[in-house]
Amino acid sequence: MPTFSVAYRNDMGGHSVEVTADNIYEAIAVAIAEFRDDGMVSAPPEPETVFKVVKIQKPVEHNIRMQNVLDWAKPSIEGGETEALRRYRVRRMLGLESG
Repeated sequence: MPTFSVAYRNDMGGHSVEVTADNIYEAIAVAIAEFRDDGMVSAPPEPETVFKVVKIQKPVEHNIRMQNVLDWAKPSIEGGETEALRRYRVRRMLGLESG
């Protein structure tokens, strides 16, 4: 089940909590229950309340040698036109293509 950060502001200030839920609507409901149980929020959010909801992703780390980047960026039709354009953009950013 995904983790979300749910936050909103009211006349008392800003409130935020991390919750697990199946979707953003459930995340808001779980957050409201957490705020209510915490006792720091005296009144429930109004219908006009805007919630900031962020899905928290687990970080994925990669260690890649520069040579692998250079090899991948070489001109190729593998992967079609979209992939060829990505490779070209990388070559341009690396200063390997003028243009």
